[in-house]
Amino acid sequence: MKILRNINVPFSRNQILAILGGILVVVVILIFIFGAVWGGVKQPISFNHKIHAENDLDCLDCHPYFNEHASSGRPSLETCMSCHEEPQGESLAEKKLLEYIKSGNEIDWQRLYRVPEDVYFSHRRHVVLGQIDCMTCHGNIGESPKPPSEPLKITMKKCMKCHEEKEASNDCIACHR
Repeated sequence: MKILRNINVPFSRNQILAILGGILVVVVILIFIFGAVWGGVKQPISFNHKIHAENDLDCLDCHPYFNEHASSGRPSLETCMSCHEEPQGESLAEKKLLEYIKSGNEIDWQRLYRVPEDVYFSHRRHVVLGQIDCMTCHGNIGESPKPPSEPLKITMKKCMKCHEEKEASNDCIACHR
């Protein structure tokens, strides 16, 4: 230890601590930035698809726009209120939902599935016209007791395979805009 004391360093101990503290702050900020941009999906309420499916609710009961729109939509507060105006249980998710109902503020559900920006996907075209079951693309989400923590990506390979099986067009302009 005596040898280290005799080394001349251009910075004082306080300066070195300040530099290290600054580096630590930058690292923490970068972790938060990367977490917000590339991190998981945080839903306002930990929605339990499984319990809703077990109570005989169909995907289309809560995602009602599949029939007229490209998007199937995310459940509105009114949709949730049709079953939850009175408490159905005592979970934290139920308590949060009742707070939303009491306040009248819409729930800011976050998108779970992502397609590339240049891809046009229509739920109406697939569910109504193509008569494709929700599970074909969304898998076993109905068995999930909590929301996925990462955005789920739909791959071109999976879409093209399905189009081949259903004898639908795989021409680029059929999906890409």
